[in-house]
Formats: sequence, structure tokens, C-alpha cells
Amino acid sequence: MARRTAPPTTPPVPDHSGAGPEHLLLTLRPGRGVPPDTCGSPAAHRAALPWLAQLGTLDLHRAAWGEPVTLTRPRHRAVRLPGAHRQAPSATVQATVPGGPLLRLDWSGQPAAGRNGPALLASGPALHAPRPADLPAELLPCLTLPPAQALAAAAPFLRRAGVLRAQLSDGEELTDLPLTDWPLTDPSVTDDPLAGLHAAAPHALNIGPPHATLGRLWLAAPPGPDAHAAAQALSVTARAAARQLELARAARVARLSLDLQGAAQALRDGHALPEEALQAAQRLIRARGAALLTRRGALIQTGTLDAAALRRAARSLHLSLHLTRRPDSRPPPAPALLDLGRWTLLIPLTSPEAAGGAWAFQLDACAPPWLSDPDDLIWDTLRRAARDPVHATGPRGLERRQEGGVTLSPTLLSVLGSLGDSQIPSQIAGRGLGHLTGDGGAVGGAYLTAPGSAGVADTGRDLAASAGTVTALREAHLQAELWRAAGQGESRQLTLAGPAPAFLSVSPVQVGGQATGVLALLHDAPPPPATLPLLSVLAAQVGKASEQQRVLRDLAQVREQTFRVLGRVLEYRSFETKGHTDRVTTLALRLGQALDLPSTQLAHLRWGAYLHDLGKIAIADDVLHKRGALTAPEWRWMRRHVTIGETLLREQGLVPPEVLQIVRHHHERWDGTGYPDGLGGRDIPLLARLFAVVDVFDALSSERPYKAPWSRSETLRELRRVAGTHLDPDLVETFLTMLDSAAWDAPPAGPFDPALH
Repeated sequence: MARRTAPPTTPPVPDHSGAGPEHLLLTLRPGRGVPPDTCGSPAAHRAALPWLAQLGTLDLHRAAWGEPVTLTRPRHRAVRLPGAHRQAPSATVQATVPGGPLLRLDWSGQPAAGRNGPALLASGPALHAPRPADLPAELLPCLTLPPAQALAAAAPFLRRAGVLRAQLSDGEELTDLPLTDWPLTDPSVTDDPLAGLHAAAPHALNIGPPHATLGRLWLAAPPGPDAHAAAQALSVTARAAARQLELARAARVARLSLDLQGAAQALRDGHALPEEALQAAQRLIRARGAALLTRRGALIQTGTLDAAALRRAARSLHLSLHLTRRPDSRPPPAPALLDLGRWTLLIPLTSPEAAGGAWAFQLDACAPPWLSDPDDLIWDTLRRAARDPVHATGPRGLERRQEGGVTLSPTLLSVLGSLGDSQIPSQIAGRGLGHLTGDGGAVGGAYLTAPGSAGVADTGRDLAASAGTVTALREAHLQAELWRAAGQGESRQLTLAGPAPAFLSVSPVQVGGQATGVLALLHDAPPPPATLPLLSVLAAQVGKASEQQRVLRDLAQVREQTFRVLGRVLEYRSFETKGHTDRVTTLALRLGQALDLPSTQLAHLRWGAYLHDLGKIAIADDVLHKRGALTAPEWRWMRRHVTIGETLLREQGLVPPEVLQIVRHHHERWDGTGYPDGLGGRDIPLLARLFAVVDVFDALSSERPYKAPWSRSETLRELRRVAGTHLDPDLVETFLTMLDSAAWDAPPAGPFDPALH
């Protein structure tokens, strides 16, 4: 059977030169989209960054089976890279042992014989170019199969053709099929761990044309017609799989680009918070975590973030903005890819309202292919988002009312009317400040927030909303003066002496008796007497919204804890294995994130995982705890737990329908033989199908009163067996791929709670 893995593991080759700044060692790891391990000094990693950013997965696969891969310095880049201006004209990637997973990325420009560090240990087999051949009927079914299945189906034919090993890539995953056991070699005789293979298979046949190969066949003798026919058939299979992956990626990017645009529009209309737009961008680029940064730190954070790397990213952003201050006619800062322990992509927000903000995304240890393609749709979407002021400022304040071409002076009614029905503090502040600027007397206004304010996740005081000209209000000494005035708990007028005196109206925003923010209006002349009372009214409205938002966050946290406690209580009630609720919740969230589910669905999935067996609270002990087989009446009673659980939750009126669907339908089967409704296939709700996969996995792999835990291999084999009968086969395949991924050991990202809306 084909192994969907990297080539056989070889021991690391020692780097006798200390991995100098002209090469880096890469080790391929099994799995789809899993980045290679790197070995080298920090200087080598920094110098290799521009090359790693343009090194595709297929390039790594071609290098692994022994084909030298040449990279050239691009003329245009979509992203700034440290040290790119010192980048050599070209670099090569080549396996130190043909067929092995250890690769050498070298940009020294020297021939292999003159390089420092690990040299190539073998010259590789005699390489033969493919020739056209008639396809026998035995190979025709392989043309419609995925690469791994095609290799497995073609194995008997390949053996008869003299093939000892076959490798095939779909552009994302390398499938390796050993067809015989080659003799192992004595390390005291040779350093080449695959010398036995090279001795047994001195010939190789590429699958695909030169410089566009998709695989390799290793043979004991020069290839005959059957080997050429197999290479031709497998080339068709690999190209079709690569094309299908390309189309699937394009569809995914288009869908998630629309999600990001929709999140921006919802934020602009006041129907969403900034977290949702940031999470939409995070899903689009498959980042581990994301943050909205300013000069003073992170305002919003989502996903799994390395705190130290995030702090370094904030410092890099501050330095970049300081060094790139330029006239408005110059282009804005370009996106930057930084190696900060984790690869961090900085996307500067280029709207005038952004004031030095940026999105920061932490990526895996490998660069996605779109990074090196300026024309990719992801870049187009990110550039559009960076220009949209809504991502930096949130919903904008309303313009002052016009009647008959005359601008009306602000009044209490007009200020309150300008706020609309919004319940978001920053939006209320932005609208109110916008109404009080202009001809009403103020030239600019700002809403400053303190650390820990309700609705704000910043690490330092910063502007949460603004209107008009606020350049002066961004100065640190002026902000300190505003906070001193706000600390006195009363609205005040301040006069700032200087060549051009400035006048300030200041009002604290209080939540629970504490100042959590401050509203300020800047005037170039003494303000009218009504200005300060109007600003106090606005501050009171902002404080009420902040208090309400804090209460909503507290309620959301209480609801979350209540649901989880119910699930944990049921573990003891039904003698479930300890930790079952937390395990299936974690697994379900990981699978949901692998499917790019939006944050709302992830929250519903999490709650459904907590509550899926709530109905067992009504099942009699002698049925629930019975160790032997259930009788027919007992089994009918046990099956009722799903409808009982749904009824209990539906009566509360607070549980979303998708949560109820998980509780009711997580025992339905793909072939329609499940309960309670006998639904089949895609008639079963998606979240219920998804949860069924992780519930079965945990039931098999955990100890229960009636069975010992199954081994991992037995559990995975059973999942594959029931895929297409009990479980959704596509979700099983995604789940198995997820288990093999590098991100499996990282904690799952906590989804954004839609209860905050």
C-alpha cells in the first residue's frame, strides 16, 4: 500500500562548517502542507529567508527525488524581505542523498564539489527521460484516482515493469511507494544510508517532462515499454490531481475573500466587531494567529500567537514607520515578511485614518506559494482591505446634519440623534465626535481608551475613535495631560500655551466608577459654553455602552462555563472516560478550523460538543451503566437521549439551532441507518457530521467500562473502514490529514464569541 509520507528518514548529516551564511539544511517531513525542518545558524536562516519565501512544495519534492532545483532572484516582490537587497542571483536545492529527505539550499554560487558543509553523498541513478507509450488496459483505472490510490492500484504492474520504488507528487503531498526491500548498508563502509537502494536501482525514470516532473520511478534495469507506460499514466494522474487542488484553492480563496469583504461591510454598518474582520483575514491566509498592531502594541488578537514574536513585530512596525516617514506623494509602506522566531507577515493599513496601524499574521515555518506571486487574489484582497479605513477606525461617525445648505450647530437632541441605535462604544464615540467637529467649533476629536477597558483588548492607551484633525491629540505629552484631567472625574476645559494656543474640552468615560477612557475635543479658539455639557452627554452614552459590553462579555463567559460544566457533570453521570468532553471539544474545534468554518459556527460547534449527551441525564442507571449488550427495549430507551437532550435545550430558547442539530443528529449515519431520524449523506447537518467523526475517534481510542482503549493504528484503520457507511468520507479524510499535520501539537484557536454583537 502506498505510504503518503516523505522519503525514508535518514540520519542528519553533520554540518562541519557550522551552517555558514551561504547554505541551509532542510529536512522534509511527512504530511500535506507540513513545512520542512531547518538546520543552520541564525545568520543562515536570515540569509535564506528570501529563498524560502519562493520555495514551493513541489520544488522540495523534486529536490528530494534527486532533481536539482534552481531558484532565481525575482525582479518584483509582493512583500519586503530583510536582506533581499543582498540576495545572490540564484540558489540551488538538491538532496544530499538522492531519494532521501535531507536537502541542501545553497546560494554560494559555487559548484557542489567546492562547497563547505555537507556534500552530496551520491551522484544518483542513471536518469531516463519518459517516452510516449501505449497504455495497457490495466492502467486505465489509475487515470481517475488520486495519486496515493493510483500508485496502490498500479503496484502489481509496476513490479512486473521492474520498478523498485515509486514517488508521486500532486504539488502539495509526496506519496512514496516502496515495492521491494533494498539491502541496508554498513555505516562503516559508506555514509550513504540509501546506498542499498542505489545499488539495487541504478536507473530512474522521471514522471513528466524535464523541469516539470511530478514523480520518479526507481528501476533495477533501463526502463522498458511497461515502465514508460506507467510513467505516462501516473503523469496524467498527478497533473489531474494538481489541477484539482489548484481549482479547489482558487474556490476557497474566492469564498474567503468574499467573507472578508462581508466582515468589513458588517463592521462599517455597526453590525460586527473588528475581531470578525481580522479572523476572516486570518482564515484567508491560513495563519496561526493574527493581531491588529499600532505603535503601542496589539489592540486585537485572535488565534494562537507567540507573545514574544508579537512584541518584536510591534517594535519592527514602530521602527519601520519611523524610518519610512515620507511626503504624502511617496508610496505607502509595503507588506513585510519577518523571521521573528515565527514567520510574521506585516500588512500596513494604508488608509489615512490608520495612523501607523498594521495587521500582523503569524505563519507556519514555511512560506505559502502566494507570498511570491504579486498577482495572487489573496494579495489583491489584502491590499483592498489595507486601504479600507474601517479596519483601522471601525464604524465612522456621521457627518453633521445639513438643512437647506446650512450646517446646524450641535444641540443635545442632534448629538443624541447622531448616535443612532449603535451599542458599540467606539462607534458611538466616533459618531458623536464627528457631529461635534467642524463648524460647531472643534477642529478634531478623539476617544482614548485605557488598558483593560470594556470592549478593548489593547496593551496601551490609544485612539479607539476619532474625527477631524487629530494629529496633535496623538502626541504622548498631550495624551498624558488628558488622562490627568480625566482622572479628576469631571469634564473640564484646558488651555495649552504656545505660539498657537490650543483649547481642549475633556470628559472622562466611566465604567463602574472608574475612568476607562477619555473624550477630547480640540479647538483653535475658545469653545462655546454648550460644548462641554454636550461632550459630557456623549461620554455618558459611551460609558453606558462600555458597561453593557462588559456585561455581555461576562454573560458570554458564564454561558461558556455553564455549558462546559454540564458536559463535565455528564461524564460522571454516564461514567464516560475522564476528559471526554474536553477532548472531543478540542478535536471538533481543530477539525472545524481545518475546514475554515467561520467563527460563529466554531462557537456553535464548541457548545454542541459540551452538550451532545445532555439527554443521558434522563436515562435510567441500569440501562446507562449496563456492561453487557442492551436488550431491544433498553436500546430503544438509550436512543431517546438525543431527542431528550434537544427538547431540554430547545425549551430554554437560548440555544442556537446549530447546537440543537449536533445534539439531535450526532448519531445519524452516512448510509442512513442511524438515529433518531434516519438521515443520510449531506442531509445530516454539517456540524453533526463533523462531531460524529471526533466522537467515534475518542470512543475508540479511550478506555470505557466495556472495553480497553484501541491503539492509534487500530483506531485510524477503523475510521477508514467506516468512512462512507457510518461517517462522512470527506470529513474522515480531512480529520486523518489533520492528525498528521505539524500544527496538531499546537493549542486550538479560541473562536470569537458572536454574543458580543
